Amino acid sequence: MVLLDSKQVEQFQRDGYLPIGPLLTLDQVGALRTALDELWTQWARSLGVSLGEYRRVVSQWTNVWESHPVLDAQLRVPQLAAMAATLINCQRVRLFHDHVISKPPEHSHTIPWHQDYPYWPVSAPRAVSLWLALDDADEESGCMHFMPGAHRDGERPAVDFLNDTTHWGQRGDEQVAVPIPAGWGIFHDCLSWHTSPPNNSSRPRRAHITIYMDAECTYWPSHSEWHPMNKRVSVAPGEIFNDDRFPILGGKP
Repeated sequence: MVLLDSKQVEQFQRDGYLPIGPLLTLDQVGALRTALDELWTQWARSLGVSLGEYRRVVSQWTNVWESHPVLDAQLRVPQLAAMAATLINCQRVRLFHDHVISKPPEHSHTIPWHQDYPYWPVSAPRAVSLWLALDDADEESGCMHFMPGAHRDGERPAVDFLNDTTHWGQRGDEQVAVPIPAGWGIFHDCLSWHTSPPNNSSRPRRAHITIYMDAECTYWPSHSEWHPMNKRVSVAPGEIFNDDRFPILGGKP
């Protein structure tokens, strides 16, 4: 796995996102898919429902790294942490959280335009997400769309996902669909504007997302008092996040 070059860093700084790959071999993609199937089967069984029914109703799972060793190992790939630290321009990165998003065929919906950072209890927008495709993600199956350069406009209030009122006007023509094959990833800034349409294909569209933040970021609950990660914090406001639930993942080479 090759680390980032200066042109890729410049592209990320300009656009707010960077498709890159391959980051995983097909065997590694298969191992992650198998791990998810094992977890979904276990969780569906505990609820007394079929796997198909469970996956139609539930579309997002958070902190899966704590539930399966394969997913835990995926977080700890040093090259990926080094890339994240380079893009944030910090020495070390820690995990904010990981999550899996699944858009099954014919049972998904549009995720509206939004930035991630307004929802987080984190002191500064010094974080990137790695959106890792576990299936080929194209326009038919609901790949990610970005508004290039919009991250440089700064933070805006959190979007209401049920009553979205984000309108880009003439700028809407600038949006870019970013299809990627399984095993590829997209790093995106926590202030980037992104969306994804429904999965209108006959194929699954699964993605594993890791959120890396500057290891020196501190806990700021007043920025997002409702976020589920607040329950995992054991430090006082203004202190650096606790390592047990927000582990250091690596840093610049």
